[in-house]
Amino acid sequence: MTRWQRPYSLDLETAGALLGVLLTAGVGAFLVVSGLYGVVPAPVAVFGAAWLALGLVVGVRQAMLGVYVSDVGVRSRAMFRTTTVPWESVAEIRSGTGSMAGLDMGRLAIVIDRVDGEPVQTPLQRGHFRLFSLNPELGRLATWPEHYDEILTTLRAHHRAARRAGPPSPPLGRPSPPAGPPSPPAGPPSPPAGAAGSPTLSADQRRDLHVLARQHQRGALTDAEYVAAVARLRDAG
Repeated sequence: MTRWQRPYSLDLETAGALLGVLLTAGVGAFLVVSGLYGVVPAPVAVFGAAWLALGLVVGVRQAMLGVYVSDVGVRSRAMFRTTTVPWESVAEIRSGTGSMAGLDMGRLAIVIDRVDGEPVQTPLQRGHFRLFSLNPELGRLATWPEHYDEILTTLRAHHRAARRAGPPSPPLGRPSPPAGPPSPPAGPPSPPAGAAGSPTLSADQRRDLHVLARQHQRGALTDAEYVAAVARLRDAG
């Protein structure tokens, strides 16, 4: 299973969105319980819970805004769209002009240039904050200039690492079938003609021949020693 993660620390807007989600969920639960026990009129509780549910969905989506990376690619998660680009299709990750609905917002935004398609503008933008001028904006993350530069550097480092690693190599052809079981060892060499089972051998000689064969099978006699012993036994007969 592919694991996607944000390769940077959360900013103030994301932390605020998470806090808003928790507060909205708490107020919604309070309204539901109050409506059930008659503390708040049921129509008011239903109306308030519906608006809080909508706010909860928007808050969760706002908290999930950002750029995610994994071993397979980079993913831009905006308010209404999530775009995933494989690493081999990423030409460059750069800083470009931030826009919304075709309008220039006067800010820099992180842009993912694709090899075979339109560039993807991420919701990460470079803000210009002053004291008491923090204005959270829906659908975008206007982060501090230092944080913005750090995120851009980190994403470029992930892109370079993915290019060095390259795509996984496909297997070359079908694997060869496993080798069959080893063939049984060859038996002892055949004695010279007329030795084994020869009518000229006596019962004692046939017994000695059987003993020689057993010794050869156990490894006590080499092939040459076995053949020589059989030849001597035949000559003695």
